[in-house]
Amino acid sequence: MRIGISDDLERAVELFSSSEEEYLEIHDEEGKAIGVLTLDDMKEMFQEVQLHQSVGEIIHKLSAGRHTSQTRSRVKNEYSELLENDIFTDIINSLYDGVFITDGYGITVKINKAYERITNLKPQQLIGYHMEEIIKEGYISKSASIQVIKEKKPVTLMQTIHNGRKIIVSGTPIFNEKDEILYVINSVRDITELLKLKLRIEELQELKNLRQSTNATFMNDTTNSSFYHSEKMKMTLDIIDRVAKTDAKVLLQGETGVGKTMIAKYIHEHSDRTSGSFLELNCSALPSSLIEAELFGYEPGAFTGALTKGKKGLLEIADNGTLFLDEIGDLPLELQVKLLKVIEDQAFIPIGASKLKQINVRIIAASHKNIKELVKNGEFREDLYYRLNVVPIEIPSLRDRQEEIIPLAEQFLEEFNNEYGMTKRLSIEALNILHEYSWPGNIRELKNCIERIVVTSPIGTIDSEHLPNELSETSNTQKDFPYETEIIPLKEAVDNVERNLITRALKKHKTTRKAAEALQVSQSTIVQKMKKWEI
Repeated sequence: MRIGISDDLERAVELFSSSEEEYLEIHDEEGKAIGVLTLDDMKEMFQEVQLHQSVGEIIHKLSAGRHTSQTRSRVKNEYSELLENDIFTDIINSLYDGVFITDGYGITVKINKAYERITNLKPQQLIGYHMEEIIKEGYISKSASIQVIKEKKPVTLMQTIHNGRKIIVSGTPIFNEKDEILYVINSVRDITELLKLKLRIEELQELKNLRQSTNATFMNDTTNSSFYHSEKMKMTLDIIDRVAKTDAKVLLQGETGVGKTMIAKYIHEHSDRTSGSFLELNCSALPSSLIEAELFGYEPGAFTGALTKGKKGLLEIADNGTLFLDEIGDLPLELQVKLLKVIEDQAFIPIGASKLKQINVRIIAASHKNIKELVKNGEFREDLYYRLNVVPIEIPSLRDRQEEIIPLAEQFLEEFNNEYGMTKRLSIEALNILHEYSWPGNIRELKNCIERIVVTSPIGTIDSEHLPNELSETSNTQKDFPYETEIIPLKEAVDNVERNLITRALKKHKTTRKAAEALQVSQSTIVQKMKKWEI
């Protein structure tokens, strides 16, 4: 049977009289079992308390009396004597972990110095008080002792104490020969610092994963830097090599797909920041609110939907490294002001924070839009433009770098052969068509095209009929005899005709010797022309 903590002694007498139970379970106002009331307790109550007092008040009074007096026969046992022993007190005070001891009713009887240190609570605030009273005072969030008394078995739980710290409490019951709980011994360990360390480790792991994925992408992409064969790109790379060794701001401009990201990574690789992170943010891929969160990071609970532990921004993660802002022309005006401040001060404030964070980040920006025109139209801040445009670099389109088309095609072919476990190769005629195509989508279009034909061609040799129709049609209509439709330099026209004839001869006769015979030139001439055109 049960009795409420607010019921009086008359109610306890009534319940014992109407049943043959030897004890009553004491329940708090929420219906939780917090202890037991025995017939022996009833005898003691008649001697010590008044009938109108509640069970909770009576238990507290009796327990306080037991703590100050050693004459109560019920608590006179080897454990109670031990609790009052000075040697035992010295022993538990020498422990680093906290010790919190209650009796079988949930009344606090002893704590050690470590518990005082962890919780900033004093003995006079706890000893003699029932655990429910301690919870109501706000000293702790929940009690392990009450759980142990209720379940009669060891219990471990996490507790939040009044100063906001987190502690792990492991409660263990001490039974007498009648299987009654005499005491509950609670071992207490502060895990606040452990939780902070765990969060820090998780952040470091996330940062490590981000850097590893960035480095993996970086290594894959920068292999292509060796295929810059055109004169225009060689001149551009000469400038880039000089700029890379400094921290000067670089603004890369060029059509979509020309390799601006690759150039930014090349700059990072050849700078003094190569041991740091290279991170990229596409300003056109996210709404302004998310761009701000990605750039600056935020504190826990900074806005609806924010991670409970907060998040570091790319500016902080890229500290001592390089941050590449692609499509900077799409950055919202309100964020342009904040970015300008970051560039000027090398410092920022995360969303929801009040403390300034200092950083050391090199910023490289890129855009396919004409930033000058955006400034004229009021769509881009002039002061930010001049901050970013210290070293402007224009990346030529692929159609202006035709010497790179074949090497890049061969490189992508090797990559996709390895990826898909194939051994495809490009025929001379297919290479010729790739070379003559204008590639409006630049390197990105070329790469996608090679992947497409690798996975779709039915045979090992990729020929002209396996290429996308738009490539073949363009080649046939514009490149066979360009002097019939437009005026071009005579040398270029001769080269086109020679290239076309040699390609067709090689396709038909298979060998350079037979192709030379058909064209009535020497075999060495064919070989030299093939080297020149890389066919």
